[in-house]
Amino acid sequence: MKNLQSLLVAVLILFFSSVAAIPDTTHIWYHDDPATTGNMGISLREAYQFAKDKNLNAKEVVVAVIDSGIDTSHVDLTDNLWVNQGEIPHNGIDDDRNGYVDDVHGWNFLGNDDGYCVEGETLEQTRIYRDYKKRFAGKSKKDIAKDERHDFKEWLEIRKAFEKEYQNAQNALKNITLGLKAYDNSVVAIQKHLKKDEFTREDVENIKSDDERLQAAVGFYLFPFGSEMSREDIVSAKEYYEEKVNKRLNVNYNPRTPVGDDVMNINDSLYGNPVLYPEGSNHGTGVSGIIGAIRGNGIGLDGIAPKVKIMMIRVVPGGDEYDKDVALAIRYAVKMGARIINCSFGKDYSPDKNLVDEAVRYAAENDVLIVHASGNDGRNIDKGNNFPTKYLDNPAATAPNWIEVGASDKKVGLGLAADFSNYGKEVDIFAPGVDIFSTNVKSKFGFSDGTSDAAPVVSGVAALLLAYYPELSAIELKSYILQSGTDKGDVVVYLPNDYGKKKKTKFGKLSASGKIVNAYSALKLVYENQQALRE
Repeated sequence: MKNLQSLLVAVLILFFSSVAAIPDTTHIWYHDDPATTGNMGISLREAYQFAKDKNLNAKEVVVAVIDSGIDTSHVDLTDNLWVNQGEIPHNGIDDDRNGYVDDVHGWNFLGNDDGYCVEGETLEQTRIYRDYKKRFAGKSKKDIAKDERHDFKEWLEIRKAFEKEYQNAQNALKNITLGLKAYDNSVVAIQKHLKKDEFTREDVENIKSDDERLQAAVGFYLFPFGSEMSREDIVSAKEYYEEKVNKRLNVNYNPRTPVGDDVMNINDSLYGNPVLYPEGSNHGTGVSGIIGAIRGNGIGLDGIAPKVKIMMIRVVPGGDEYDKDVALAIRYAVKMGARIINCSFGKDYSPDKNLVDEAVRYAAENDVLIVHASGNDGRNIDKGNNFPTKYLDNPAATAPNWIEVGASDKKVGLGLAADFSNYGKEVDIFAPGVDIFSTNVKSKFGFSDGTSDAAPVVSGVAALLLAYYPELSAIELKSYILQSGTDKGDVVVYLPNDYGKKKKTKFGKLSASGKIVNAYSALKLVYENQQALRE
């Protein structure tokens, strides 16, 4: 039960946003200045005041968001969407001859020209397991030819990991389903005892009875799975595990077929459609709002970057993205004029990593910064696979235009590192990633947690610097951001995801810099350096 409780809490923290009332738009904590508020925000208002005091003028910056899609009609986003000036909207013609018809605001690599969109995918682990199973199921080591031994060894490892994952997901779904039934039975028992259909939590807490069944009903209602979950939370967790069992880990599920491309052939690139607002667009909409929600309109929130244009490229399907799609998305973003690419996604396996590596090199050659979320597994990614990555193969190199981002919390102290955040020296810097207010689909707003939120905070800061200093290179942008972060390296924190052991470490050991991004310090540093160069 303890393991199930941990799983449920993880699901609720990492995968579900809550629609929220619009708060005071002048006081969203991750915009705060640490020195004046005590909140470990990015000093955004101080950055804008500095720009005003120094008479800095912002120019337009295009930021590509490679993600799940975007609400293109969102009241706080629509005016900040990138527009392909070479394309005439909705005429069914590839006016700019880039191979993509009607790509007015970006492109969806998860669909076909009939308007089909992939909604929910398998994990890469599932796809590898499926492919290897066709080759090796029922075979032993003695049956394997010499040139297949490496693949066979990998099959044995994948099989063990996949089957364990699948069994865990099935068990979790079974327990959650039973828990939901128990919760509903508890409600019925409480209604019968109180003799009313509607009741409050306080009513339940005040129940006094020697009836053991009623006591059990009260206990489970108040603390299902040992936590204060609501029925909506349990339903959300059930839906998550249903999708995991029925789609993500289902070897017989293949929604890619209607797309019609050869997933192994990078040259088969002219597929997809311009549908950027499919059903599963909430994630990409939230990421986009952090960077580029319309500033000064009195609605929702102000995005971090001034004069930003968001180019949406859809490759994240509600499961693991394909390496080919990611590679083509990066290339599309570079070719169409993006200066920054935000990548708030990741996976444990990357069978076609070389395709992504080549695209990252292409971005570096064209001076485009890539910002990537480190992931929400609470693990040291120096010790395990985390893709895509700045570590490139053939030849081995580290992408100089890449920033890897971990998630930090609101207050300095033991909880400064978000308990779900991945960490390690592969992580360059941390950024706010807890209780992050942003845009949701259907012109709504809400809070969410994750390194998926921390990465666009850094992308927004990079876009702010580039807006005022468009001559900065991707490498310079990265350098300024890392140099100027708020140094909290000596702060003692809990190690993320320690499962209640409360193991402590120094914040500086969780990333290469030991810092949290700061917009004001970054802009001030750029200004001072540029002034010095002019003197």
